[in-house]
Amino acid sequence: MSVKELLGRSTKSPFIIYSLMVLIGLILPVVITDDFIIRILILTFFFIMFSASWNLLAYSGQASLGHAAFLGIGGFVSTIIVKEGISPIIGVFSGALIAAFVGLLLGIICVRLREWFLGLVTFGFAIIMVALINESSVFISAINNIFNMIGISCSLDPDMLGGSFGIYSPNIVSPEHYYYLFLFTMIATVLSVHLIFRSKIGFAFAAIRENEAEASMMGVDITRYKLIAFMISTFMAGFAGALFAPFNYFINPDLFSIHYSFMPIIMTISGGIGTVGGPVIGGLVINLLWEQMGIMGMSISRLLILGIILILEVLFLPKGLMPLIKKIRDRCFG
Repeated sequence: MSVKELLGRSTKSPFIIYSLMVLIGLILPVVITDDFIIRILILTFFFIMFSASWNLLAYSGQASLGHAAFLGIGGFVSTIIVKEGISPIIGVFSGALIAAFVGLLLGIICVRLREWFLGLVTFGFAIIMVALINESSVFISAINNIFNMIGISCSLDPDMLGGSFGIYSPNIVSPEHYYYLFLFTMIATVLSVHLIFRSKIGFAFAAIRENEAEASMMGVDITRYKLIAFMISTFMAGFAGALFAPFNYFINPDLFSIHYSFMPIIMTISGGIGTVGGPVIGGLVINLLWEQMGIMGMSISRLLILGIILILEVLFLPKGLMPLIKKIRDRCFG
């Protein structure tokens, strides 16, 4: 076997690919000592995780335009728990589980909605969450009054969510360890999605995406698998939010914003929707490009440039960058 053929086979081996991701990730902090660049890399890992969660939902034929709602729920729940002195591990997993539970409830209500009708519901839910957090002091005071009126003592802090100003999120690890925390969590997330895609559940997701009627005739429980997809996806999104809040030292209603809802969509479509590597490639390219344009002072114009790039990709690379990368790999290694 020639070296070229050996390299070609190596680039198709998942074990070698994930090993390379770990190796490159461990080498980067040694080579790069600039704290600002390390922060950009951490944000890239975060968006890859978040995009992978959205991609999993899309793989099952469902769409979310308000995925930031679950990102924010995970972040706020985790922050509140950790601020009470409870273990950060419990806080992070509690935030992710609460996000998954809310996703399950929303999924039960909207399970019969298809494609972008579900997307509109999730988009509306994210907007509602922004309003709830902004006016959280009013709602929490109302809850206290209602419980006290019926004879149940309730004294929740009206400012526990910070309202429109947000709240401080305490560190869960030392600052220099956030890079490795996000690196290994990102790899674990991508690997989990990879294993799900290749499992019985993944085949059911794909069957539902392609044709619900035929999938149902084959014995696939449509409702069950749609809810499973929604729960896993929202758990991953909540987990990403629970890690992002302490890294950012601060959390406010902006985490529910359109920016965070649309970024995973743009990144996944750019990389290749429905592929394991799509969120990875899209996250790397789009976030690094976004941050570079921000460094250059392009605050408004970068939105225009990103929109033009997305239009060009849809027109000329409708399946994203992954097929192009595979073609380059095949030409180089056979």
